[in-house]
Amino acid sequence: MTRLILSLLIGTFLWTGCSSVTFTDPMPLGRRDLDHFPLKWQGNWTDGDELTLEIFPHKVFFESTEETIQLGENAKLRRFHGYLILNQSQDEDSQWSVILGRRWKDEIHLWKFNQDDADAVAVWNEILTAEAIEQVGVLEKQTYVLSPENNAAFRKLLTQGGITDGGTLQRVLTPVLPSH
Repeated sequence: MTRLILSLLIGTFLWTGCSSVTFTDPMPLGRRDLDHFPLKWQGNWTDGDELTLEIFPHKVFFESTEETIQLGENAKLRRFHGYLILNQSQDEDSQWSVILGRRWKDEIHLWKFNQDDADAVAVWNEILTAEAIEQVGVLEKQTYVLSPENNAAFRKLLTQGGITDGGTLQRVLTPVLPSH
């Protein structure tokens, strides 16, 4: 189940850039953008199934689709509360999809904002004001645009159950070839 969620998460967010939960601004608010991925994040990663990606200093390359996300105007990387947060610009109305990751040794744990997680949606409604949540029905599918008033509200979303587990990536260790 986790592999399916991870594949869907990565597929919808990173490959197509579409998400049913977006933010009005890159998160966290007012933080500086990192211009590269930390060295310990760089390398080859897989979910053990069909997803394999390589993180370079300034981009992420997906081997199965040969898609690339380049850090810059449309993809912003920020740190917050122990997470690396990748914000990806959406085509419409300058909205941003957000995915969170935490690396521990040779694993990256991912989280997302999932409109299908009723418990997470309840947390959003509890923490954010009514004006900070825009809910739109598109073809019987609900989409949300979240607008936390400050980073304290965003932190509460993270710490009080407003995010959903998106799966785990494992580092692909490159074998050392013997020298002749």
